Amino acid sequence: MKTLFNRIRNSEFLTFNEVLRLKVVIVTAFLLLFVGLTIPISALLSFNLEFSINIIVPIFFIILLLFTIITVILNFNRVAMHFSIYTMIGLTIFHVGGANHLYGFILFFVSLTIIIFYQDIVTYIIYGGAVTLYGSVYAFNSGGELMGILSTSQDISVLTYQIMLIGFYSIFLIQFILSDHIYEKLNNEWVRMNKILEKYQDFSLQHLNEYTEKEKLTPIYKNNKFQQTISELAVFLNEFYEEDGEDIAELVEYYFFLHSQDLSLVLENEGASEEAKEFAQQLEKYFLNKRTELTSMLFDFSTLFIDQKADFKKDRYEYSIDELFSTKTNKMLALAILYKFLRTEVTQFDKWGNIGKILTHDEISELFVSKEFREFISFEQVNFYLDNQELFEKYL
Repeated sequence: MKTLFNRIRNSEFLTFNEVLRLKVVIVTAFLLLFVGLTIPISALLSFNLEFSINIIVPIFFIILLLFTIITVILNFNRVAMHFSIYTMIGLTIFHVGGANHLYGFILFFVSLTIIIFYQDIVTYIIYGGAVTLYGSVYAFNSGGELMGILSTSQDISVLTYQIMLIGFYSIFLIQFILSDHIYEKLNNEWVRMNKILEKYQDFSLQHLNEYTEKEKLTPIYKNNKFQQTISELAVFLNEFYEEDGEDIAELVEYYFFLHSQDLSLVLENEGASEEAKEFAQQLEKYFLNKRTELTSMLFDFSTLFIDQKADFKKDRYEYSIDELFSTKTNKMLALAILYKFLRTEVTQFDKWGNIGKILTHDEISELFVSKEFREFISFEQVNFYLDNQELFEKYL
C-alpha cells in the first residue's frame, strides 16, 4: 500500500506505461470493492432475478477481475485496461436489469468516468459511445419507472436524462479532442526543437573534445577520481536499497570501459555474452563522450547557472528574418548576410568528423528550400534567392 501511494505521489516521473498500470490498479481496486459490496446484496435481495443468474453473474465478474489482475502482473497493461472496462460495463448492464432504475442510470456515469480516467480518446469514443447510446435507449425505454410517478411530463423527463448523459459524453469528447490537438502540437514542437538542439549540442560536444585534445587534458570519463566517486555513489545507493554493492561496482567499471570502445563492435562480438550486450545497449544513453540523453541533461543543467548580463529582449530567441526586420530592404540584406556567413564560415563536419567544412552554393540552395529552414526565411525570401542565386554565387 505504501508503494502504491508513493507511485501516485510521484506519478509525474513515471512513463506512460507505468501510469497506465497505476490507473488499472486503482480501477481494479475500486471494482473489487464495488463487486464485493453490490453483487452479494443483489443476490440476497434477488432484484427479481433468477437464482441461477445470481450464482453465475458473481462468478463471471470474479473471472473478469482475475483476468485483469493477471494481465497487470504480466505487464499487459492495455489488455488489463480493456478487461477493467468490460467489467464495469458488465456491472452496469447487470444492475440496470435488476436494480432500482435511477441507481442503474447513475452507473452509466460511473462507467463513463472510469473510461475517462484512462485518458485514451479511441477507447473513449468506442466504449464511451456504446455506453452513452445504451444509456439513452435505456432512459427512453424505462419511461415512468425511471422518472417516478410524480413526474409531470414523462417525455420531457426522459429527454432531460438523455441530454444529461449525452452532454456529459460530448463535453469530455471535446476535451479529449482539444487535449489531443494540444499534445500533438507540443510533441511536434518538442521533436522540432530536439532536432535543432541535437545539432547545437553535437557542435558543442565536438568543440569540447577538440579543446580537450588540444590542451592535452584528461576527459572527465577517464579521470580516476571521477570514476572512483561514481563507483562509491553507485555502491552507496545500491546498498541503500538492500542490494549487493559488488555487482553495481562491476557495472560502473564496465560503463567507463565502454567509453573507449566502438559500441557496434561490442554488440556484434560473438564472444560477448548476451548479458554484456544488453547492458551495453542500456548504458549507451548515459555515455559522456557523445550526444546522449545524459549529456543533453548536463547541457540543460549547466545553462541554468550562466549569468544573464544583458537585459532580456523579447526577440532574443527569434530566428525568422520576417519577424526581426520590418522593411524588405533589411530582410534582403539579412538574407545576403546569412548566405555570406554560410558560404565563408566553417559550420559543418568534415570527413574526419571535425568541424572544418564550408557549405557550397548548391548545399546552401538545398538548405534554403528545405522545410526545416522555414523557421528562418519565408517563401518570399526563398523565391527572391532562387530568382537571383547567380548573383548571390558570383558576388557573395
